[in-house]
Amino acid sequence: MMTVSAAVAKVRSLLRNQAVLLLNAGMLGLGTLMTAILGFVYWWFAARSFSAEAVGLAAAAISLMNLLANLGEVGLGPFLMGEIGRRKRAGPFLTGALLASFSASIVVGLIYLVIAASTSTQLGSIVGSSATDLFFVAGCALTAVTLVLDQALVGLLRSGFQLARNVVFAASKLLLLIALGLTLGRATSELAIFATWFAGQLVSLVVVAGLLVYAGRRVFHRPEIRAFHPVLGQVFGHHTLSMAVQAPALLLPFVVTVMLSAEINAAFYAAWTVLNVALLVPASLASVLFAIALREPELFPSRLRLSLGLSMLVCAATALAFLFLSRFMLWIFNPAYAVIAGNGLQFLGVAAFGMALKYHYLAVQRVRRRLGFATLVLIGGAVLEIVAAAGGAQFGIAGTANFWVIAVSLEGLLLCPALYWATRRAATPSTTAPPAVAGVSTYGNSLDETDQIGIASRA
Repeated sequence: MMTVSAAVAKVRSLLRNQAVLLLNAGMLGLGTLMTAILGFVYWWFAARSFSAEAVGLAAAAISLMNLLANLGEVGLGPFLMGEIGRRKRAGPFLTGALLASFSASIVVGLIYLVIAASTSTQLGSIVGSSATDLFFVAGCALTAVTLVLDQALVGLLRSGFQLARNVVFAASKLLLLIALGLTLGRATSELAIFATWFAGQLVSLVVVAGLLVYAGRRVFHRPEIRAFHPVLGQVFGHHTLSMAVQAPALLLPFVVTVMLSAEINAAFYAAWTVLNVALLVPASLASVLFAIALREPELFPSRLRLSLGLSMLVCAATALAFLFLSRFMLWIFNPAYAVIAGNGLQFLGVAAFGMALKYHYLAVQRVRRRLGFATLVLIGGAVLEIVAAAGGAQFGIAGTANFWVIAVSLEGLLLCPALYWATRRAATPSTTAPPAVAGVSTYGNSLDETDQIGIASRA
């Protein structure tokens, strides 16, 4: 039988071995916890102050903006998460990535507007006039910049700056929403809610720039673009893989709005917000797991087991909370939401298991450089999720939610064998090292060579 002293020694050894993972995941977790709490208050106040239609349309527009921003960042965020920590001069590299993502997201936003002009959706009140079109595109570009910046900070293991940016973003948009709600009341439109989101992102970037200057770091560098040329294949591989994971979650509020109604989406998005709070834990763990695996591949299996174990505990608590408290959660936002959705969302929490497995599968395949096969698998899963959610809409909100949960759960089960073998086999340098290309350093760099900046909470 293990003595108390032996157990304490074992715990200390575990904490020492996993210090990098736990510290940075802890910073991410703290940041996402703070933003989740403030985000909950944000949508609670919106639900209490604005009409269900305005909230539903704003939520769908914000989800669409995030989807277009993820398309526009063209994989630079995930790529930097794994690469930037090994570069001696990260500033110019990061500046080039921010400039590229800003430009690409503007193009993506304009393409969407051209497509939307020939169709008719319930989002026309936000992105359907010349006065708001440019505002929407600017929101896409600004969001893309924050996505790349946050993920670069994780790669540099400087999650403190990421923590600051996300807390400032969450707090400032909440304060702006409260100011609008108190001054304009229920006459405020969905565009006002969208505007607070945009302004919050802008304020957070200004604050982070000020913190960097205060810390004695340069904020503006001459952008380095040529360094990306030899690794464009890797960048787009990361991008395709990321979109396969994120697209269904970002599209779901849009699907609910179009297939059902903005009012129903208001209730759905309230539950969706709570689910994403729980998903921030496995998402943060998987992100840091990928960021540090390339530096210490021999510890990857043990860290993966720890990350999966912690994630499954959070998922179990989430599933139980939704099963017994879903209507109460909706009632907290707005009593009308509990009436709109009823018990239709009580199984939504079960999806946390499948989503957590997807996050970790994504990290495993990135570490092992198996992007092509993983992309095909996850694209198939993404199509299944969207088709299931749209097909379930004929049975109302319960059908949409439950069909999507079934699709995500099946997808997670199919990924389990790959995750099991990853927990048993070390990620050797031959499986984690990239091809030798100009402008990309080897994986031998130490933690001392990390340089600047942290990941947006959207898990």
